[in-house]
Amino acid sequence: MPKKKPQIDYAAELQKDHERWVHLYEHGGSDPFWEDGMGLMLVRNHIINDRRRIEETMSPADYPEIYYKEIPPEVDRDYMARKDEIRAAAKTSLVRYKADSNYQYIRRHREDFTPKTLKKLSVDNVLGYVSGLERFIEQDMLVDMRRHERADGYLKSFEDCVRRMQETPAEEVQISLFSFSAGGPAEADDDGFDEDEEEEFGGMTMQ
Repeated sequence: MPKKKPQIDYAAELQKDHERWVHLYEHGGSDPFWEDGMGLMLVRNHIINDRRRIEETMSPADYPEIYYKEIPPEVDRDYMARKDEIRAAAKTSLVRYKADSNYQYIRRHREDFTPKTLKKLSVDNVLGYVSGLERFIEQDMLVDMRRHERADGYLKSFEDCVRRMQETPAEEVQISLFSFSAGGPAEADDDGFDEDEEEEFGGMTMQ
């Protein structure tokens, strides 16, 4: 008695999973937390499961050609595709971040706000994108660096943060001499940024 025809086309699923494995191995994925090796292991398991379903629902004489394709090898869970591309892109993004006028504004005016307001505006979280990327590069954390391959989203975060800072009510802004001193944090950080002496105490603007 012939086996019941499966409702799911496991041959098509097997074909897709083989193609997915090759693409992931060559081009890598976009998972923000896991290495490509983890994704490859998962797809490999799908391939094994697809083959098992074919065996359970089809007669050997009806096995599709893709069934006989070799199962992909096991890959180290830490495997990452495009390593050099990821490193280069992360370094380029870091340069763009530090040169961005909105990022420089945030650093220059950070001390103008109380800790409570800084938290509400997510100022330190936004600045942490840059310090975090520096650490990722230093420690060669490829998965984390990959999140910064496209810098535009983070640059938009800098822009949004500046808008929130400029829209903050005056009563929540503290005028601090520390913001304008030569030893202030904007000049103390070692990132190649030179603070412009564009404001004078008593005539401060937030523009």
